Amino acid sequence: MRQIYSSLFQGAALAAALTAFGAAPSFAQNGGKFGGTLNVVWGDPRSGSAGGDVRFSIALDGGKTYPLLVAPVDQGKAITSFGKHVVIDGRLTKDAHGNPAIQAQRIGAPPAAPPSHHATETRRVLYILLKYQGDSQEPHSEQFYLDLTNPKKGDLGKNIPASINGFFDKTSWHNLQWKADVTDWMKLPHPKTYYANCGWDQSCANLGALSNDAFALAVKAGVNLSVYDNINFVINNDLDCCAWGGGTSYQGKSYGATWEPPWGQETSVYSHEFGHSIGLPHSGWTYYAYDSPWDIMSKRTAAKTIQCGSYFSVNDGADRAINCTEPGDGYIAPHKDYLGWLPAENQVVIDAPRTKEIKLEANALPLRKGIKLVKICLAGLPCTGGSAHYLSVEARIGGKKYENGLTGDGVIIQDVYLNRGAIGGSCYFNSQSGFAVPIDATPGDWDAENCDSGGREWPDYALGNAQFLPGQTYRNNSLHVSVQVKKQEGSSYIVKVKRTN
Repeated sequence: MRQIYSSLFQGAALAAALTAFGAAPSFAQNGGKFGGTLNVVWGDPRSGSAGGDVRFSIALDGGKTYPLLVAPVDQGKAITSFGKHVVIDGRLTKDAHGNPAIQAQRIGAPPAAPPSHHATETRRVLYILLKYQGDSQEPHSEQFYLDLTNPKKGDLGKNIPASINGFFDKTSWHNLQWKADVTDWMKLPHPKTYYANCGWDQSCANLGALSNDAFALAVKAGVNLSVYDNINFVINNDLDCCAWGGGTSYQGKSYGATWEPPWGQETSVYSHEFGHSIGLPHSGWTYYAYDSPWDIMSKRTAAKTIQCGSYFSVNDGADRAINCTEPGDGYIAPHKDYLGWLPAENQVVIDAPRTKEIKLEANALPLRKGIKLVKICLAGLPCTGGSAHYLSVEARIGGKKYENGLTGDGVIIQDVYLNRGAIGGSCYFNSQSGFAVPIDATPGDWDAENCDSGGREWPDYALGNAQFLPGQTYRNNSLHVSVQVKKQEGSSYIVKVKRTN
C-alpha cells in the first residue's frame, strides 16, 4: 500500500464501482425526465493565451453520469444549479465525441436561495498526485501541496509567496478554510495522449477518464474518499489548453474538483479553480474574455511572482518554468454575497424608488460594521433567487493583501444577472461569461472593430480603468438608476444612489 501523507485517512479501501458512462436510462423515445446532480467544469487557458471550455454533466440518481448538452441561453440557469439535485426534461443523444449524452430541453427551476457557507467552515481537500504512463517526472514533492494549502501565510523560503488558506481566509472574511491531505505520486494506466491528445490550442481533455482512473488508484491505496469535500487531480505534465475546475461525482457523492497541470499548481490558479469548485463562474466579458482585473475569477492579476519549479512540457516540447504567485485581485462582492459570506447588515438594498447616500467601505478591509455592497434592484425584475438581476456597487482599494495587484482605486459597478446566457462575439475567444459584467467608467477606450487597445497602454483601456472616481456619475435612464461618487474618505467612498422607478 502506498504511503498517505495524513493522519486522518481511513485504512479501509472503498470497494465500489466508479461512476462511468453506461447504458442509457429507460425513457420515452421523444425524451423524458432525468433526476440527478448537475455538475459544471470550466477550462481556463494559461494567462495571455486563448482557449477554454465550459462543460456540463449530470450524475443520475441511479449512478450513471452523462454529458449534459446545454444551450448557451440556458447556461446561467445551469450554473446556478451547480452541485444541486435537479430534474431535467431532455432526450438522449450523442456528444461531439460520439458518447451518450443528454440534451437538456428544460432545466428545473434553480435554487430559490444561494448556497450558504457558515462562519469558519473547513472543507477537506485531497490532492491526488498523478503521473502519466511513461512520464516519471514529479514537478513538486508531496509536502509542497500541503505547504501551498494549509498554512495561513506563504513561505518565501519554500518559494511559495502566498498560501491558498491565506487567500481564502482573508477574502472570505474567515468564512472558508481548507484542510489538505495528499497522496504519493501514483502512475496512471495510460499516457498523456489517452487523456488529452492535443496541445495548447484545443480543449480535448477527457476529464471523466482521468478522474475515474485516479479514483481507482486512490481507492486501491486505501483512501477513504467519502470524508472529502474537494478532490484536486494533480497531473505531472500538461493536459490540453487548460487548467480545469468545477465538480465531479463518485459513488453517489458530489465533490468540488480541480484538474491541474504543473503550470497551474500555484496559489492564483488554484484560487481561481477552487472558486469554480464552490460554484463561482467567471466575471467580466464586457469587451473580451477574461477582461476584468477586478476579480480573480476573470483576469487573474498577480501581486508577486517567483519561480518555484520547472518541468518538461510535452505541449511545448521543452522545459517550462513554474511560477508561484500571490493573488492580487480577490473576489468581487457579488460573488461573496452569492456564496453567503456577506451578511445582510453589511449590504444596502435599494428595492424601491428613493435616493440614499451611503458610505461604502473597501472590499479588502476586514468585515465589521461597514457597508460592503449596494444592490440596486431593477424595476419589474427579481432581485433575489436564481433569476436575480440587479446592479452591484462596491469599493475597491489596492495596497491591501490579495488586492494589491488592482489597477487602481475606486467604485466598481456591475450588472449582475444570475440567469445570464453565454456572451460571445468576434473579440471573445470563448463564451464562458458569468453573472457579473462590469460597467466601464471610461467607455470608448476599446477598439471593438479590431479587438485591441487602439494603441493605449494598460491599464488605460477596456476594464483596466473601469473604476468610478469622485466627481463621476453613472447614469442609466432606461433603468432609472444613477450612482454618483461624491468623495473618498480613507478606504471608503461616499456614494449617492438614486432610483426613480
